[in-house]
Amino acid sequence: MTARTSVWLVGLSGAGKSAVGPRVARRLGWEFVDLDDAVAARAGEPIPEIFRRGGEARFRRFEAEATAGVAGRGGVVVSTGGGWMARRDLERSWPGCVRVWLQVEPETAAARLAAAAGSRPLVSGVDPGASLARMLAKRRGAYAEAEVAVETDGRGPDEVADLVLERLRRLGVPEGELTGGRRTT
Repeated sequence: MTARTSVWLVGLSGAGKSAVGPRVARRLGWEFVDLDDAVAARAGEPIPEIFRRGGEARFRRFEAEATAGVAGRGGVVVSTGGGWMARRDLERSWPGCVRVWLQVEPETAAARLAAAAGSRPLVSGVDPGASLARMLAKRRGAYAEAEVAVETDGRGPDEVADLVLERLRRLGVPEGELTGGRRTT
């Protein structure tokens, strides 16, 4: 890997990307970007309002712009939206980009998202678990393109962050990069 390494967390809504991302970034001494927050900032309104005013197509336009604003930067950990990895219209790999699939069972994701009801337009409804299962079935092939996969079921964000960092080391990301230039013991 080069000094331009960036880590992009992918997976279903409820996989833990927004919880794990800041922990990984902090331990690397890198910047953290939540792509959904970047989308909301570009639109000047929260994600549910983006969907209400223009549907998924409007959201995807802002998501493409937000991706372009971060793509190719090094020293950043990015939490993506659940459908980001499945978008064939986006360039999702560039030099130094490492995509990490945070794997989660749909039932686990639905339970995690229950506290945030209404903030996830694509999984709101009568049976979020069934919606997530359908999404996973459609997106599994795209998620499988990630260079790293980490199972999150039954694990807290700190443990998942540890596993992400361990897998990055196995890929050969230099130790200095993994510690923000500081040695850890």
